[in-house]
Amino acid sequence: MNSQEKFLSVIRMEDGCYDKNIEIPKIEFGYWAGTIRRWFSEGLPTIAPVPDNISNGVAIMANKNIYHKMEKEGDVNVAPVFGLDQHLTKFPIDYSPMFPEKVIKKTDTHIIYKDSYGVTCKNDIHITSLPMELDQPVKDWESWERYKQYYSQDTIEKRLPPNWDTLSRGLRNRDFPIRLGGTNGGFLGFPRQIMGLTTYMMVLYDDPKLIHDICDTFLNFLMAYYARIIKDVKVDCILIWEDMAGKGGSLISPQHFREFLTPRYKAMVSFAKDVGVDIILTDSDGYVEDLIPLIVETGVTGMYPFERAAGNDLLRIREAFPDFQIIGGIDKKVLFADSTEEKIDSELEIVKKMLKKGRYIPHIDHFVSQDCTWEKFSYYRKKLNSIIDEFKG
Repeated sequence: MNSQEKFLSVIRMEDGCYDKNIEIPKIEFGYWAGTIRRWFSEGLPTIAPVPDNISNGVAIMANKNIYHKMEKEGDVNVAPVFGLDQHLTKFPIDYSPMFPEKVIKKTDTHIIYKDSYGVTCKNDIHITSLPMELDQPVKDWESWERYKQYYSQDTIEKRLPPNWDTLSRGLRNRDFPIRLGGTNGGFLGFPRQIMGLTTYMMVLYDDPKLIHDICDTFLNFLMAYYARIIKDVKVDCILIWEDMAGKGGSLISPQHFREFLTPRYKAMVSFAKDVGVDIILTDSDGYVEDLIPLIVETGVTGMYPFERAAGNDLLRIREAFPDFQIIGGIDKKVLFADSTEEKIDSELEIVKKMLKKGRYIPHIDHFVSQDCTWEKFSYYRKKLNSIIDEFKG
């Protein structure tokens, strides 16, 4: 099986029913660029160096890029060593109003700039972390009315990647899975991006009609945008991206979830079914166990990447939701320099139990960080590969 076939075979499988039509993909989510650079000095063979213009705090995705101007580079060094499959490739999507990026101030230590959303950001000169957001373009009805004009259906054609006809034809016989959806493509993720977290949280209470209008505008835009892509490209799943939790749990209450997110999730599930997509995933960091019952209510079928440091317990989740599709969830801390092979083995015992239940694809719980050594990663990846091989039909 190729990467696409493996992904679909596991995600759609019946509970624990491994046969010749089921094969678990060997995948990772991605790596920070600084991790790859560290590993070159620790024994990773260099097929291609990380380009100098990519800072250590920028992600290298563990999938096959669709064309050369993708948002992030794809891994070419780690996958060949372990015979890894391709993770879900993010289809190139632009949820922004497509404003030109503008540098406001640049010094020897930091840079202040406006991004394509119109958000004013500050970061260190080497972009080693997520930016500090200084100002957002949407604060109230007046600023939203100006902003929403950029989300008309008339903007969709110019959001498609270049050479669309050639690109879409080339994807018809691909060997890797594609997800439609990514960063900011959600109904908390988008308003939070354009308003900032504090303003968003306050407006939930102070002016809920504004949040509803933002969510409805974005929903209609998304469905038109996705329908245009799916007209020419068959995708394997739709992803609703939120990043709606921290270590302490959800950013919003169950009541607010049901008011603002549930109706749009249900609409996206209905849309997905209408266009022939049966896998609808959510993406959130942080502790998500309290969110999963709310997500399941909407018809969304799965979630990733399940950060273990936030306290997520995969076996507890699987027990409560036997049909929920789970991807990721292996604690990256067992790959730190001060860890041991015994700790890695203990973590992989959880994987064995999860694999027996089905609808689970294992990998590190987010991007592999610079704390993770090549020695520990190599031990873990070889051991996980051998575990997966035992589950071949």
